[in-house]
Amino acid sequence: MRCPSKPAKFIGIGFLVVFGIFAIGSVIMLLWNELIPTLFNGPLITYWQALGLLILSKILFSSGHSGSRHDKHSKHTPWKSHLREKIELKHNENIATEEGSPSTSDDNEIG
Repeated sequence: MRCPSKPAKFIGIGFLVVFGIFAIGSVIMLLWNELIPTLFNGPLITYWQALGLLILSKILFSSGHSGSRHDKHSKHTPWKSHLREKIELKHNENIATEEGSPSTSDDNEIG
């Protein structure tokens, strides 16, 4: 089986991106036009308005960082590990004080 050439792969990926944008815009338009007018007496929107709504929501609700999701969350790892260490240390201190203190239930029993 022959591997596609780089220009063919580039064209194929470009086609998929354009198709994906068209599909997402269409889904947003269909959902809006089906739900908003019946629920809230809102207006119907066109495909281009739905695409604009998609872009606006991406701008408003994205975190503003570039990169993959893994890159975004890897920045928070040091504080999480530091907090986890503090919690474990505190937990171990509590266990040590409970084991070191004399048991009051055994001392109070009369036998």
